[in-house]
Amino acid sequence: MSDPLLEIDDLHVYYGKAHALKGVSVSVERGEIYGVIGPNGAGKTTMLNAVAGFVDYEGTIRYDGRDLADERAQDIVQDGLIYCTEDRDLFPFFSVHENLLMGAQFRDDREAVEADLEMVYDLFPRLDERREQEAETMSGGEQQMLAIGRALMSDPEMLMLDEPTIGLAPVIIQDISEAIERLLDEGLTILLAEQNSTFALRHAERLSLIETGEIELEGTASEFHDNEYVREAYVGVH
Repeated sequence: MSDPLLEIDDLHVYYGKAHALKGVSVSVERGEIYGVIGPNGAGKTTMLNAVAGFVDYEGTIRYDGRDLADERAQDIVQDGLIYCTEDRDLFPFFSVHENLLMGAQFRDDREAVEADLEMVYDLFPRLDERREQEAETMSGGEQQMLAIGRALMSDPEMLMLDEPTIGLAPVIIQDISEAIERLLDEGLTILLAEQNSTFALRHAERLSLIETGEIELEGTASEFHDNEYVREAYVGVH
């Protein structure tokens, strides 16, 4: 691999006096799923928030060769780097269809938007069945599908997913798993932050383990599977 789409180098984030990220470096190649695993509070979300332009940081973040230091969060979205947060950030009183259209609000090509709408409905048939249903009345799993679908409506080149399986039933996790594999086959680059290490190891080609704001281990999925500490501390709990 030699074509990184996202490069994070020596990233530090502070919340007041708390040093949340301590020199984190990650490189994500085009067309791969890169996993970041670790316990709650380890710094996974903080890293994604920094990339998305939501928090101040020290260090360097480059996307498609461009330094993101001076870019606004809206500019980063328009560059094709889309963040699907753990909170989902749906419009609760909007319908499924309206939420999806909000994901395309910065796009001008209406034919492409219509094509992507049908792609999302094909990817998640449950959303197709609930086009007119208000988001707040949906189950947690359906809301997660909608959040991913809305992110896809922004026409991402790279998608950052933060804890997409948290609190979901196994049948919903399987639906999301199949959707992620389809997106990978279509060439989308994905940065996946997950406490569910089994899920991350199933999909990611390469991973990093973050604990207390520092990367403790990085390597391929097979290397993680073979690592005794990862098996005992993370894989064994799922």
